[in-house]
Amino acid sequence: MKGAVKGTGFSVLLIASISLLLLALASPLQQSPPQKLTQIRAPLIHVKGNHYEVGYQIGTRLKENLLNEVNQLKSRSDWDKLRANGALFLAYSRKHLPEYIEEYQGAADALGIELEELFPTICEELFYPEFFKGCSDLIASGDVTEDGSVLVAHNNDTEPGPVTIIHYQVTGEPEILAVGYGGLGISVGYNSAGISLTGNQVDSTDIRVGVPRMLLVRKILAAKRIGEAIDAAIMEQRASNYNQVIADANGEIYSIEGSATDYEAIYAVDGYLVHTNHYVSPRMRKFELYPNQITGSIVRYNRATRLMKGSLGHITVENLMQFLRDYVNHPYSICRHGEEIKTTFSVIINLTTMKMLLAPGNPCEVEYSEYDFSTKE
Repeated sequence: MKGAVKGTGFSVLLIASISLLLLALASPLQQSPPQKLTQIRAPLIHVKGNHYEVGYQIGTRLKENLLNEVNQLKSRSDWDKLRANGALFLAYSRKHLPEYIEEYQGAADALGIELEELFPTICEELFYPEFFKGCSDLIASGDVTEDGSVLVAHNNDTEPGPVTIIHYQVTGEPEILAVGYGGLGISVGYNSAGISLTGNQVDSTDIRVGVPRMLLVRKILAAKRIGEAIDAAIMEQRASNYNQVIADANGEIYSIEGSATDYEAIYAVDGYLVHTNHYVSPRMRKFELYPNQITGSIVRYNRATRLMKGSLGHITVENLMQFLRDYVNHPYSICRHGEEIKTTFSVIINLTTMKMLLAPGNPCEVEYSEYDFSTKE
């Protein structure tokens, strides 16, 4: 009888322990009611050649979008000031990243306008603090994924725009698959050397004249190794910076929390990394421009961290899709909704298989479609 009683107690204890473990591992998702997802494929353009030729092809293929951007700026009452200030940033860029100024010159020639008219469209520093980008990043190395893949997940929150993919084949650089909004700016991407770039806007107090951060993104994606990508992210002559999330196919993951004059390189010590739109490192917190206006970012950061921690060792592409659809703190959730600012695309890059899944819209509404360097459309 004693043996039977002990056995029963042990069984109850074992069941209770397993239940508690499952509860601890579970990270309950809060999502919108199930609905049929819409299938939308973003337009993909292919460009090939030297920097000038690639720029000319982009200008030709995206002429309507680019001219709309330029004309919107020229209609502003402060256009003359924007153009004059943009010329200061252009001078720094021509000196320190001349190859990408060649790309922009090619685009300007295709549009039939002066480079000084086009350049302000990629110089976000000119409009500070008018612009807003609220993004969420969840990155996992093979140490914590179920099948050993390196997975990079990102939601991009902006004003609605024409989500567009550009496949770059530039002489002397790895091939690049980049996602943007039908212009010269790149939001996220990865290259054939196994380097990915995602990231988040951070609002800093030290913006200055220099190389626009949009050009840093282009330089990062041309890197052939992760150290080279980090060097591009912390270029000394930068005007400002994003939090640049850089990963490679080896599972090396860095969050370069940057401003114009300083940075902190945060390494994914535990095999995963999360970042949103505020400075996390103590070193960088002094640069936070709006420390009382980052609640939404803090909630997304902690929520994403909890979701990732609860799935360590079992993270899959499907997990990340669900995380990117999360509704906690809706409408200011990881899957953000709103009239002016919303999640305009969601992406998951597998650096092991070298494939990208893209949903051009809220991932709770739009199906993910697959792209890679061989996609022809």
